[in-house]
Amino acid sequence: MAAPGILARLGRPAAGFVMAVGTALGPACASAPALATPPAATSGPVAAGAPARSGAVASSAPAAAHSVDPAIPTLELVDVVIVPRGDMTLPRERQFGSLSGLVRDDRTGHYLSVIDDRLPARVAWLDIRYNGQLEVTPLGVEPVTAGPGVDARAAVNADLEAVAALPDGSFVVTEEGHVSKGEADQPPAGDWPALLMTLSAQAVVTALHPWPSSFDLGPENGGIRENQGAEALTRTPDGRLVAGLEQPRFADQPGGTRNGHPFNDGRGGPGRLIEFVDDAGRWQARQQWLYRIEPTGTREGFDTICDDGENGLTELLALDNTRFLALERSCLQNTTTRAARNTEHLFLVDVAEADDISGIASLAAASVRGVTKKLLLDFDTLIPRLPPSLANLDNFEGLAFGPTLPDGSRTLLVLSDDNFRPTQQTVVLLFNIK
Repeated sequence: MAAPGILARLGRPAAGFVMAVGTALGPACASAPALATPPAATSGPVAAGAPARSGAVASSAPAAAHSVDPAIPTLELVDVVIVPRGDMTLPRERQFGSLSGLVRDDRTGHYLSVIDDRLPARVAWLDIRYNGQLEVTPLGVEPVTAGPGVDARAAVNADLEAVAALPDGSFVVTEEGHVSKGEADQPPAGDWPALLMTLSAQAVVTALHPWPSSFDLGPENGGIRENQGAEALTRTPDGRLVAGLEQPRFADQPGGTRNGHPFNDGRGGPGRLIEFVDDAGRWQARQQWLYRIEPTGTREGFDTICDDGENGLTELLALDNTRFLALERSCLQNTTTRAARNTEHLFLVDVAEADDISGIASLAAASVRGVTKKLLLDFDTLIPRLPPSLANLDNFEGLAFGPTLPDGSRTLLVLSDDNFRPTQQTVVLLFNIK
């Protein structure tokens, strides 16, 4: 059951869906700002393989405080909506949930979200408005199909993780890079390498854009970790795409195994941001930058890391041509009760003075200048103002600019992925950006 005052049924949306409406938080926004005190910027040449700063993920949450630097955005929580679970009796290709990326379609004013379910890949449309309170209405789900000349296997069973909108009304989505063993509830056995895919508004893939071979799957290639690859994507105002890896490549930081599956051991490390430039309709990789992923933190009562739950980069959102919001997320678990708990941190990232590392095969011992990072928000500081069902937070993976507030302020939407699990929820947070 939803927390009182958080959900309401209004009107009659599309079959299988209900509208979710948040309760405005009112004056508390002014009296209880949700910013964590940011650490000093990380800059200057460093050994890329060295442990990342751990101050952002200490066991106890830092006190909330506003930034005093006018160049650093200030975020204030305005509202929260928990979207009711979709109708799981619908055919699988129409089931709503597991939303992993979000972007506004300027043509319609609606939002497109990618669903990271591989049977089949699909997208969801949402109407998101603010009329004194946040309103989120799922409009429908579309399965992804392959257009003429496009490999249907790559398109239909893609592991979609992020999405960016293009001026012509089309979109670019990421295939994270995954492996299927052909087991029940999985696509046929095989590898799906990291890709960018051009997607029409009707969810038709019109072009595939491979990543460089240095991002091939697997430890033997020194490439990306399966299901922890091309997780983040955003478009800059000048028209470039910037993607981010959830975890370091094997060549940049070798890792161990858990349950026979390669993983990063939670120490953080040298991730990469990758710039893509449109070259006659093909997205080509250009510059790359070192992005240091924070170590996985600890929380009282949660003594282990979930499978694939190491802290990692889950989304980017371009503020301008060099500055981005970056969302990092981890999953912790109590080994006795099996209860899970997420941590999330939002950073301000600047690539302006970072070295181009596209020609460096391994960052394990390289000395390069990475992006600067400043902590903007530890989501633990939000918990007292969230409904009880979010006491352990949730799996936040999406960032998008939201509806403009009545005073003209720009807003930020943060979206969670429920993984189609009954223990998780689709949550939308609305922040005022100042």
